[in-house]
Amino acid sequence: MKNILTSKRDDNNSFLSTKDYNDVIEQVKKSKMCLKTVGEAKTMKDYRVVRKYDILKINGKERLIRPVDEKNVVLYYVKIDELFDILHETHSAIGHGGRNRMMAELKNKYCNITNETVMVYLKLCVQCQKKAVHPRRGLVSKPILESTFNSRAQVDLIDMQSQHYNDYRFIMNYQDH
Repeated sequence: MKNILTSKRDDNNSFLSTKDYNDVIEQVKKSKMCLKTVGEAKTMKDYRVVRKYDILKINGKERLIRPVDEKNVVLYYVKIDELFDILHETHSAIGHGGRNRMMAELKNKYCNITNETVMVYLKLCVQCQKKAVHPRRGLVSKPILESTFNSRAQVDLIDMQSQHYNDYRFIMNYQDH
């Protein structure tokens, strides 16, 4: 995650550290007060901040959200500190689903989680790595063709020790090529 954060430009970074998160909350409060106050100079930054962010108070704690539109959907901004926990909870809740299922679930609650962070998380998930598709070998092997009789053969032993018959514990399969 740190590599992703350092590779992004400061003005093109959707991730908020705890300090940045708190700074944005304070900026939103100031901008809202400025826009409500008659006669105070209003800047483009005030309009931009109010259009992009809003504050929701939950149990006395202020959370940064995207302004609620006509759909009445509340989308939260996530701090970097909370990012891993949210990704882990969501991924476990959907039964270790892939990128598309995870992004669809996250888009319902959060607005600043990127595809890139989801992919990094999925690469680190041990269970998802185990269930990754591996090329399967067929049970039937390709025949080896030879021109002379009994020059090449294949021998397979089938272990039947758990289901032995009299004193026979193996089945030998001899195939002439």
